[in-house]
Amino acid sequence: MKITALDIRQKTFERAFRGVDKDEVEGFLLTLSQQWERMTDENRELRRQLEQAQHDVQRMREVETSLYRTLKTAEDTSTNMVEQAQKSADQKLREAQGMAEQILAEARQKARSVVDDAYQQAEQALADMQGEVNHLGQEHQRLEGLYDTLVRDLQQLTGSVQEKVDQAKQRPRGAVAAILSKAASVKVKREEPTSPATEPAMYVSAPSASSAAYIPSAAPATGGSAFDGGGAPTSRPIGPQPGRQNQPGEPAHAPGPEIDPMRPSENPGISEPSRISVPDPVRVPSPDAPRIEPTAPDIQPIGPGSPEITQPSPATHPGMAAVAETEKSFFDEI
Repeated sequence: MKITALDIRQKTFERAFRGVDKDEVEGFLLTLSQQWERMTDENRELRRQLEQAQHDVQRMREVETSLYRTLKTAEDTSTNMVEQAQKSADQKLREAQGMAEQILAEARQKARSVVDDAYQQAEQALADMQGEVNHLGQEHQRLEGLYDTLVRDLQQLTGSVQEKVDQAKQRPRGAVAAILSKAASVKVKREEPTSPATEPAMYVSAPSASSAAYIPSAAPATGGSAFDGGGAPTSRPIGPQPGRQNQPGEPAHAPGPEIDPMRPSENPGISEPSRISVPDPVRVPSPDAPRIEPTAPDIQPIGPGSPEITQPSPATHPGMAAVAETEKSFFDEI
């Protein structure tokens, strides 16, 4: 049975014998109803608060559930991400290791190939260099033989030229100069005719040594003149007759040379014998040694900077310097 404060106030009691005080009962009922009403209000407020608290608890429970789910999802996601990252890292590590091993194998193979090629090129360059050295040695020997041959030929030529020079020095110089001087001083004079019947004749003023050398004998002299009555006039050639003397029938005064043959200094075209100089033998220069330009191979071998095989200097022969000092010839000036 539900009792309210209004029920308590309106409650009535019947009268009985020897009953209670009516005012006291009514006062008590009024107080009781007031207390009951207050307790009812408090109970209602408490119920409201309880419902509010339950509602808050329910909401918090939902939030808690949502947070738990979120945390669980985040935890699962983080776990999955960690697992995926670990798997990806392991896979990347395996791929990197495989790639590193492959690159290392390729590098080793390439290095081995490069080393083999370098060895082959070095061997080929060494073989080429040895062949070139052998060829240069043979060429050097050939050039040395040619050089020796040229030196011998030059010595023989120098000896023959020196002999010719000695023979030229031994020839007499004064006779040649005198012959040249006399030949230059000969002059032809034309004689004036003494009578109209006589034809002019040409006479040589003085016999020359060169003309006498070519004419073996002179013409004999006649006994009379061309104009004597005892004989017929003899015909004489016109012009100079080398080697012939004047005949007795010729004019008493024979024209002589205007220039004294013994004074060649008066003739500007003739020099004194002492001034005629024979050119001295000249020095024949010694031939230069042949120079061989070393050829460099296309592939330079790995080795020292300076070549191990140097080009030998030209061989010198005994007496070569003395020949160079005495080799003189006047034929070089021609």
